[in-house]
Amino acid sequence: MFGKSKTDEKAEWVQSAMTRYERPLLQYSYSIVRDLERARDVVQETFMRLHKQEKEAIEGHLSQWLFTVCRNCSLKVLRAQDRYIHVDGTEFEGQSSDAPSPAEDLERKERIARLMSLLKELTPNQQEVVRLRFQNFHSYQEISEITGLTVGNVGFILNAAMRNLRNLMERDEREEKIIYLTKVS
Repeated sequence: MFGKSKTDEKAEWVQSAMTRYERPLLQYSYSIVRDLERARDVVQETFMRLHKQEKEAIEGHLSQWLFTVCRNCSLKVLRAQDRYIHVDGTEFEGQSSDAPSPAEDLERKERIARLMSLLKELTPNQQEVVRLRFQNFHSYQEISEITGLTVGNVGFILNAAMRNLRNLMERDEREEKIIYLTKVS
């Protein structure tokens, strides 16, 4: 019998990439364009571009290539609509842990909501680097390739973002203690 055709192999490769990356790309694009339908269009465009590429040219750095194309298409949508980059506080909540108790789950959700709220106070660059590093688990090098920043700049931005988040969390904890002490007195 005949082996698989090159077209069949490519379709399987693209389907495999879609299975692995569609959801993370949709979350990433949505965090940039802030509109689910537009994010879906961006992800569809990303996979259409993947289908037009030679597999050999992308092999070994598929994730970076997909996120870079997704980012560029998302930014193109923003430029076309003259919109600004925002982050939605619910984008990380879909992750689960190993059977947490209801109390642990509630505490985790409160921490995530608090972090997502504080994340909005960071600069757009800091927000993007934090999302790529901690939501999509990219290395500094991969983030550099996706964003066009230098690896050193990625490290600097991530360090500044983490310092800012830590300071913001400490500020909120102090304010909560003041409010609690005011109510108790």
